[in-house]
Amino acid sequence: MNCFATAIGSLPHRDIEKTITLILDNLPDVPIWPQLPQLSFKENMYLQYSENLPCLIWDEENQRIFFETTKDVESQLEKFYQNYLDKEIEYFKIGEDYAAGFYAMLRYLKKQMPAGIKFIKGQITGPISFGLTVPDETKRAIIYNEQLFDTIIKGLAMKSVWQITKLNDLNLPIIIFIDEPYLSAFGSAYISLSKETIVSSLNEVIKTIKENSNALVGIHCCGNTDWSVLMETSVDIVNFDAYEFILNLALYPEELTVFLNRGGTLAWGIVPSSEEILNENVHTLFRRFTEGIELLASKLVSQDIPKDLLLKNLFITPSCGMGSLSEDITERILKTTFELTNMIRE
Repeated sequence: MNCFATAIGSLPHRDIEKTITLILDNLPDVPIWPQLPQLSFKENMYLQYSENLPCLIWDEENQRIFFETTKDVESQLEKFYQNYLDKEIEYFKIGEDYAAGFYAMLRYLKKQMPAGIKFIKGQITGPISFGLTVPDETKRAIIYNEQLFDTIIKGLAMKSVWQITKLNDLNLPIIIFIDEPYLSAFGSAYISLSKETIVSSLNEVIKTIKENSNALVGIHCCGNTDWSVLMETSVDIVNFDAYEFILNLALYPEELTVFLNRGGTLAWGIVPSSEEILNENVHTLFRRFTEGIELLASKLVSQDIPKDLLLKNLFITPSCGMGSLSEDITERILKTTFELTNMIRE
């Protein structure tokens, strides 16, 4: 069995050196670079990936970002698309003041690479969540502006490629997660988007990454959603909240069968990213994990999927990002993730 621990990007720490040590101690197989929203508002999961997106305004005084759609739109679009078509990857960089943890982790691993690292993991905010969260000047979600939403898809895809070009210096296999928390609202009155729009938007990001690298691509959703949407994309890894929503994933046996048969991997967000961790330990979570495996296996019997396929490759993660939690709670979550992964391997 290949069972590796990793995490979603955000952590609450401000001490970057301490954060790197924490990550390498508890995620030794698949370390992440840390997003640090408590260190700077620029590390907010939307502002962090906003540099050089056309028409985007950062209102520093009010700590918000929005798209201005009434001024100088054409010239900004022309500049953006020219850089995109020319594959000017540095145009899509993430500056160090927007991602201090990325640069710090890169410097650390270049100087002293711990033994045993299997992958290095990066992440990007997904286009659906970005488009639903960041508005235009009238407070309308920018996802409903077809022209600017297209630049979000392409801009986020290229920022993933930029990450990969930098991470390539480490000579490690790379995983990039697309973080899509707002997919949990799909199907509600809040989102008037078709399944086809969501799948095609995600597939464009995945395709761009695949065309420019050998990286594996995952999608993370920390709530419940229509899981068929994620499994119908060309993604390699689906990261789901297995602590709260294993029953919901089990409702999609046919889609899960297709996903697993094509080599897809599940990342089990089985360790709660909340104070609920205080009510759990590695043994209770191991029991919850094994019950989850048995449940999925029972649903896949009719699809002729052996339980071994569920266990062949998997990741163990916290259920969501931890940027809003206390440092103590976060450290307990990461330690439990590490210990649980070892117990599952054994």
